[in-house]
Amino acid sequence: MKFNFAVLSVIVSFASFGSSFSSAAIMLSFATSSPSPLVAGSSGTLDVLIHSNASDVLDSFLVEFTLTPLGLSPAGGVTFSPPAMQQDAQLTDLTYVFHGNSLSFVTSQSVGTVIGDDTYIGYDATFDFIPVTLSGTDQLLFRLNLKGVAAGSYSIEVLSAEFLRDQLLADPLDPGYPDNLVPFTSTSGTITVASATAVPEPSSAALLGLAIAIGLIHRERKSRRRGMAIARPARAKNAGG
Repeated sequence: MKFNFAVLSVIVSFASFGSSFSSAAIMLSFATSSPSPLVAGSSGTLDVLIHSNASDVLDSFLVEFTLTPLGLSPAGGVTFSPPAMQQDAQLTDLTYVFHGNSLSFVTSQSVGTVIGDDTYIGYDATFDFIPVTLSGTDQLLFRLNLKGVAAGSYSIEVLSAEFLRDQLLADPLDPGYPDNLVPFTSTSGTITVASATAVPEPSSAALLGLAIAIGLIHRERKSRRRGMAIARPARAKNAGG
């Protein structure tokens, strides 16, 4: 998938604005990964959610995410899947913030790119330049594709972000630019990766089940023989009395 680097290069230079506002209207949060936990050696997804406490309007956004190991977890234990594996599944989801009016969806462009393994930068805008009104209910902003590498716990955070009411006022030199930014806050998320568990092959599982069944039958027979051995002396004693 291709990414609009021309748009990215223009916007990323001022993507760090917004998080310093004391009373933010836009809130970003992370859902639980699917599956949870992720399994080392396999892939999964993580939804990023957005809502507003002030019915803000939104015409474009750019968000940068980063992954960090927690505690003694090994570095690189979870990574963003390569750009070709970022399926941008949110674009066809009915809860996506720009569903049916996405610039990236209409032009078949990727909404994001991966830098290294631990950084993802995603961008999108409305196709018709008409901003949408955010509600107080969570909507989908990204569906990130992840790969579990090693067991551990990892943090995902918003490193920088920018939300614009009007994508035409994206130039920091434009007099209307500062008022065009929508303030935001975000919370970090936690991703857990579990070790891969060896699953017996069907033939091995069948043999294991057979061995357990034989063992149970053998134990039952021994129990019956022991009971008969105890009962015989008692009957002999009663007969002699």
